[in-house]
Amino acid sequence: MKHCTLWHVAALLALVAPHTRAESQKLLPWQQWVEVPADTQARPEIVNDKWQSTGGKEGTLAVSRENGPWGAPYFRFTVKVDHLNEGAYPQGWPAFQWTVSPALDFTGGDAVRYWVRVESKLDRPFPLRFILHTDKKGVINEPIKTPTLGRWVQATHDLRGKPALDKVTLLHFFLCENEYKHGDEMTFDLGGFELCKLKREVSKLPPDEAAVGLWVGKRADTSEQAVIVDQGTKTLPVLAVVGTGANRSLRADDELRFRFREVFSKHEQTLTGRLGQDVPPESVGRVEQELPLPDLPAGYYLATVDLTRAGKSTVNGRVGCDDLYVRKPDERMAYTVLSIRTAMALWVRDLLYGDVMCGTRIALPHTYDPLAPDTYADFLRVFALTTGKHTEGNEAGDTGLVYAAEAFRKSGDTVRCQFAEWLLQDSLDHMVAKMQAPCGAAITWSNELVDHGLGSGGPSQAFGSYDSNQIGEWLTPFARAIVYFHTGGGDRDYAAKLNAAARKAADYIADHSLQESDGIPNVVRHLGLTEKPDGTVQQRTYHQEGRQCDVYLGRALSGLSYYAYAMQLLGDKVPDHWWSAFDNTVKWCQRKMKPNGWFDWQCEDVVEGGCHTFLGNLYVAEGLFGCYLADRQAGRTAEAEAARAAALKAYHYVTDDCYVRGQKYEYPLEFWGGPYVYWLFTEYQAAAGPDARMQDWLDTLHRKWAVQREWKDFLQRGGPGLSGRCDTNGMLAISILGYLGIREMEESGKPFRYSGFPE
Repeated sequence: MKHCTLWHVAALLALVAPHTRAESQKLLPWQQWVEVPADTQARPEIVNDKWQSTGGKEGTLAVSRENGPWGAPYFRFTVKVDHLNEGAYPQGWPAFQWTVSPALDFTGGDAVRYWVRVESKLDRPFPLRFILHTDKKGVINEPIKTPTLGRWVQATHDLRGKPALDKVTLLHFFLCENEYKHGDEMTFDLGGFELCKLKREVSKLPPDEAAVGLWVGKRADTSEQAVIVDQGTKTLPVLAVVGTGANRSLRADDELRFRFREVFSKHEQTLTGRLGQDVPPESVGRVEQELPLPDLPAGYYLATVDLTRAGKSTVNGRVGCDDLYVRKPDERMAYTVLSIRTAMALWVRDLLYGDVMCGTRIALPHTYDPLAPDTYADFLRVFALTTGKHTEGNEAGDTGLVYAAEAFRKSGDTVRCQFAEWLLQDSLDHMVAKMQAPCGAAITWSNELVDHGLGSGGPSQAFGSYDSNQIGEWLTPFARAIVYFHTGGGDRDYAAKLNAAARKAADYIADHSLQESDGIPNVVRHLGLTEKPDGTVQQRTYHQEGRQCDVYLGRALSGLSYYAYAMQLLGDKVPDHWWSAFDNTVKWCQRKMKPNGWFDWQCEDVVEGGCHTFLGNLYVAEGLFGCYLADRQAGRTAEAEAARAAALKAYHYVTDDCYVRGQKYEYPLEFWGGPYVYWLFTEYQAAAGPDARMQDWLDTLHRKWAVQREWKDFLQRGGPGLSGRCDTNGMLAISILGYLGIREMEESGKPFRYSGFPE
């Protein structure tokens, strides 16, 4: 780390009083709107003997003999989780409820509030949900803020805007057994219901503390545009916004301490200077200056600024933060954008438990260091949208990381290649440790942050119920990573480690996801899979919006077929019954497709907004192409040709004849469908030969993103006029690295080709 004291802040340009009208106030990065209860009205009649335990024998309900802190008895709902029940749903929904008659009147309140705690020998969060019906229709179904072990807390549910509040007909509490482990026992205590008004206020800093927000570059706080400066730039415009609590004032000689951390190499440099002017309590100041920039090597930087006095921070972790990219001379723009978007994935990574989260904001929040564990909960509050990890996101984002690593490797940039590999390995290791069951199957969703009382979104699923499509999505990035690490990535030991986990998942698909279909045996299908007490696995055919649906069949097939290709590169033999499953599935898919190639036609352009038209074909074509790769690697020439022809037919429906409600589907720019198409069409041509229609899509997508839109979707980071998924980040959006990596390889004269792909 280098440290320099080079500059002095000369001007505090503005002091803003904190008493702005709440309706028009623009929140500062450390602020949030809070709802403060007021004018409460107790509703003791809600705790009565008319409530019943529902949802199965796992739950029992009683009323306490003692009073809660509000001075009256409360409900005690005791649950012992049982994953081995008979019936269609072994993992159920223990619940208790009151079907209200005559109806309750909740008018006059902005919210309903009650006390809740949990008693258990377990030491982890206890998810519970609340449902409210008015006039016999559901108006609330939402999670309760995680009850605290052994301590009463209050839960609040907003009633504003809900219809028929004079006719409350159902109050219902329930838990999902798939969010718990078999045998878990706990008692939920709940009571002290009241209605209350809610007053909206801006949160305040603690009285003795301060905060800093940081913006770098000429844009200041007018936008979130990525800041790119040329290597050798001497000064950098900075805006530091400082705020003070009721008892905290700042002095002109207080120190601003800047740190520049290069993300790829972890190289750090610091700068210090003086604040330059006094700031009174409960005030906000804007400090603008041209910061003398040290000789920063090319790279992507996290910039932070702390506000200190006598060597001690005054902000209790509320440091300012922003990012910038220092560009090499004559650097290709594809390389620049690939580097920025790869590095931005670090902010989306779960700092505590690993892997990349499903959804976050696109740009840093300008306060809180995203790499500081002590304030990570605060960072998540202002940055994360959904902190869980989902197999669909992992399939997309991890594939993008494979392409990014390959592009950096071919460019000779070992440091950036290793960074992309580290992100990829971190994700894959988490998927094995937290998502794969001992049987080899994988759950769809994990969210360790919520499991431990942080983050947002639902808690992790429990083992026992699975989805063959999602297992396939879990498996596909393992196949791609095995190929990368075994060949170009040069880490055969890690490839072997991945192979062990992937083989278990592949065996599970092959053992439990095949069905006789239209007279053809052993066809890979999209099935719900539930493990029964006797060790058998119950299959359920997938339906969506009332229709039997094959849109996701291809994802189960892709996982198995791509892995069958990858395992051969490691010298493993594909089991004989897999070959019959591939052959039969290719035959069935060819037979099912319409003459123009439409695969999931039974969903028409109706289900899920019509997206099954193109997604069903892309997914099944990917799976069929995986069969082609596996067959060709094994020397099964005739079978490979049949799979290739089926894949091409499915792809050509997408390029030539796919319509969604009268609109032709073509050239998707959004940051999931776009990169997905880009790597599928690139892979096909790299292995099976050129195709003019696919190449037209690749050329057009690149022209639109890079030339016509001038990389706007990649670098603007919010605001109007962007393509889909460009104003947020997350594993799905990280798939855009697939396009960027492939394009960078092309422009560098080393076009994409996995080592080991058939020529």
